[in-house]
Amino acid sequence: MAQTQKEILRDTILTQMKPFLDSTLLEILNQVIVKVLFKVNVTEMETLPATRENTNEYILEIFNLRKAPKLSKETAKYYLSSVNHLIDFLGKSLIDITDMDIEYYLDEYRRGRNGIPNKPITVNNERRNISAFFTWMRKSHIINDNPVDSIEKYAEIEKPIDHMEDGEMEALRDACKVRIINKVTKIAEYRECLRDRALIEFLRSTAVRIGECVSVNIQDIDWTTGNVLVYGHKGKAYRTVCLDETARFHLSKYLESRYDNNQALFVTEKGSHERMQRSGLRAAIKKIAKRSGLKRNVYPHLFRKTTATNMAKRGCPRELVAFYLGHKNGNTKTLNKHYAATDPAQIIQAFRQYGAAA
Repeated sequence: MAQTQKEILRDTILTQMKPFLDSTLLEILNQVIVKVLFKVNVTEMETLPATRENTNEYILEIFNLRKAPKLSKETAKYYLSSVNHLIDFLGKSLIDITDMDIEYYLDEYRRGRNGIPNKPITVNNERRNISAFFTWMRKSHIINDNPVDSIEKYAEIEKPIDHMEDGEMEALRDACKVRIINKVTKIAEYRECLRDRALIEFLRSTAVRIGECVSVNIQDIDWTTGNVLVYGHKGKAYRTVCLDETARFHLSKYLESRYDNNQALFVTEKGSHERMQRSGLRAAIKKIAKRSGLKRNVYPHLFRKTTATNMAKRGCPRELVAFYLGHKNGNTKTLNKHYAATDPAQIIQAFRQYGAAA
């Protein structure tokens, strides 16, 4: 089903008003147009666009206008990057691209550059980005079918889920201890150590994403229950996570050491104590890991995987683990693939409990 003349009219108006309105006002304008034109038939409009040469430019502009504001900035950036690579490679109009074109592009993408092939998971990510864009085109009535639908995913070799053992977590904790120089504790260093310990305990206990950690404020914590209300940008919904006694203790010590008025839970140690951003959180975790002497990669998302794995090991139903992580509708597919590693001992125990003959 092609775009209707009414849809073309709406998109044309929005496109021409984009330089003068922000995204909020554009959405209001969109709603007004939809309401005003609800009972109107539009019949005297040229089909969009007049030439194949400007089709891609028009489609990308409409995507940026109507779809991108509803996505996270990173997601929109990934989609557009993949689609632009596809356009540059094929040199065709988006409405003329076929499944064979997609298959050829992905095969060449798999070959990589300079003799270094891309991994199947990387190729599948590229396929997913392109498919999401064509799905939007289909839903917007720009094309009838998504040409990516018939392209199978590349087979991926499943790796063990990355997570920390108890000893590794203790090594990180030990790396957050105060260092004494000439029997004198440097106050700035003491505060930094308190923040580092509070940070790793917060990530361990709540299993939040790094973007969720950035946005947490002190007032979001119920110190009586340990509950923390966090906003998941990925799922666009609030959920409650928990601070155990250890996490609450070290967060309290850290907050008591602060003398700034920033409402953010974690702030920078230098300068005007601004809210820590993703890059700052990653850097802090890297510094802790380096001091710990661990010979492995330690990153914020690793705490999320570790908590999920520990919850599953202790018998928590995986649907509840998925809900705790903020996976939509308790989806265990992503959980099982990327987060909660299965202990072989659990499988043996499951057989003894449920499968062994009486």
